[in-house]
Amino acid sequence: MDKRGVVIIGSGLIARFHAQAVNASDKLELKGFCDLFSLESAKKAAAEFGGAAWGDYKDAFSAEGVNMATVATASCAHDEAVFAAAEHGVPVLVEKPLAITTARIDAMIAACRKSGVPLGCIFQTRWDEAFVDAKRRIDAGELGRITYAGIRVPWWREDDYYTKSSWHGTWAGDGGGSLINQAIHLVDWLVALMPPVREVKAFAAALAHPVETEDTVSAALRFEGGALGGVYATTAAFPGRGKTMEVAGTKGTIAFSDEATGTSRPDQLPFTGHQKCFEAFADSLEGGTPYPIPGEEARKSVALIEEIYKSAGLGRTENF
Repeated sequence: MDKRGVVIIGSGLIARFHAQAVNASDKLELKGFCDLFSLESAKKAAAEFGGAAWGDYKDAFSAEGVNMATVATASCAHDEAVFAAAEHGVPVLVEKPLAITTARIDAMIAACRKSGVPLGCIFQTRWDEAFVDAKRRIDAGELGRITYAGIRVPWWREDDYYTKSSWHGTWAGDGGGSLINQAIHLVDWLVALMPPVREVKAFAAALAHPVETEDTVSAALRFEGGALGGVYATTAAFPGRGKTMEVAGTKGTIAFSDEATGTSRPDQLPFTGHQKCFEAFADSLEGGTPYPIPGEEARKSVALIEEIYKSAGLGRTENF
């Protein structure tokens, strides 16, 4: 098949991962960067990675050869980019979280459904061998009756991760703190592998950083069917350790841990997961296997996060 022409919305740190993933693929071709807030930044990214630079959606989405978009903006701006893609008929793949509230996600899904535009979310760790194996074993019933499922993300961020950003650790920009930003990949695993959560009891606090949201969350869960579970997420655990997940049952247990320490260098993460994610989305557009994380699936992690924040009594609202 012909290469998919990709425009990247945004030109910051995450956009660099997108650009590397696109340029490493023989299924994709980077057409350029669109940045509504800084055309100069888009030009710098284009000079480094290739393609053109645009300062508005209309020019980017109508450019010759553009037939796929990835969104790498601040979380609060994801929905605006998706609405524009839907308006111009461009399939769109969005960084996690799909949006910072389920209300916004519902509006994005509705807009894409109305225009017939495919919408997907980037949870690149769904392609990790550990997740694939866990899903196979659970779906096959190898664990028996599942009795517990829990995740831990004990990471660290320096203060400047928040103070040098206009949106990290804010309700309006990030939609929360350590839970929705750092822990959401394992929250996504939890909702993909387990039945829906029926009850949440949670605590959250800002214990080590100057944030208006939270840097530490602890929650107890009860799943449909009776299994219990837990969520622990923080950016206040110096020097940072690898994230873990455990799913226990009457016939077996899955225990996952990684080597990433979650320190203050997210720029050092690999882009290979993004590449697999992008290529799976591109294949789905050509009639291949449906993309496994459409808008409806991506909504589940944000819905659980909302329930945890609500139980913890944090000041999160839908009205940003």
